[in-house]
Amino acid sequence: MFFQAGGIEEGETPEEATKREVYEELGVHIQVEHRIAKVEYKGTEYYYNAHIIGGVFGSGKGEEFELKDRGSYIPLWMPVNELPNLNVKPYDVAKCVFDYYGI
Repeated sequence: MFFQAGGIEEGETPEEATKREVYEELGVHIQVEHRIAKVEYKGTEYYYNAHIIGGVFGSGKGEEFELKDRGSYIPLWMPVNELPNLNVKPYDVAKCVFDYYGI
């Protein structure tokens, strides 16, 4: 399992970039709640707790779907308490999620 990722465009806040990337990759609009982690590795990455407020899950159409050399993935919705049973990457961020939710 991998967390959604993407770059911050010029003029965007990390929260705005997260909303845009989630819509492009998953097809849903979100309300960003709390930052769970900030990771410094080849740039700064932000991870948030968020709630879906609209859209159709799994209908994303970002460039990730057009670049054939990047492989493919199928979005999966699951209860957060099941995450420890998966091989979540990056693990340091997964640990922050586990700690945030007390799992």
